Amino acid sequence: METLSPEQQLRQVEQDYQKRRQAALETESEHESMSRVAEEKIQQHEPSFQASSHLPMTTTDALPADGQAKVQQWVSEAFIKGVWHSIKTAKDSGDMALLDAFHAALTGELYDQLVARKQLKQVA
Repeated sequence: METLSPEQQLRQVEQDYQKRRQAALETESEHESMSRVAEEKIQQHEPSFQASSHLPMTTTDALPADGQAKVQQWVSEAFIKGVWHSIKTAKDSGDMALLDAFHAALTGELYDQLVARKQLKQVA
């Protein structure tokens, strides 16, 4: 898992998302599918993690400014150093609220980035 390059990690997320979409119930939105894939990736490092929501998160305003900055840094690192690196860094913070906020932010960013890079087809 850790030996994959950041690009290979993103491709793996894309493949996991596509598999989930093929098997997903019609009631599961594209965002929820990506959220569940991100949750599964985090659970590989932190088995007890459960996302508080699979709905799109529009803001991290509930977090203090330093928490918002950490979450954004971890999301940015996912595309530079790799998804596994950023998940491990977030987990190592020991703050489950930040880990949950990271999950929500990563979900949206992964979906948007993969669509923008045409690695995913935006579904309805």
